[in-house]
Amino acid sequence: MAKSDADVVQWQDEVPEEDYMAAQSYLSLVNAPVTVPKIIAKLRAASVEQYKATDIFRASQVKLPDSDDRPCRKEIKKIHKGQPLAPVLLVRDPAHSTIIIADGYHRICAAFRIDPDVILHCKIA
Repeated sequence: MAKSDADVVQWQDEVPEEDYMAAQSYLSLVNAPVTVPKIIAKLRAASVEQYKATDIFRASQVKLPDSDDRPCRKEIKKIHKGQPLAPVLLVRDPAHSTIIIADGYHRICAAFRIDPDVILHCKIA
């Protein structure tokens, strides 16, 4: 079955400021707060890279939410309307050999539900 143009995930070129703020809030829960500004600075300076959603799920060890997950449905509607999604923000956690999804979990999940082979736009620190 061919995907329609409405099912192609489009990406913004830049990360909105509120996404960095959300990442900072989340990261302050899982890192020492004194280290978070340095991580955010690295994310801001990072170039946008592309990774497969399946690889991010494996590296982050998170699970796809139920299909009725409201934030995920909201992002799917954006995709169907052709609205570009913001790049997701990822942080390497070498101590645990994982990736932390600092911001964009529901964007990842929505894009994956549209196309399991989707290539995500990400910034990674």
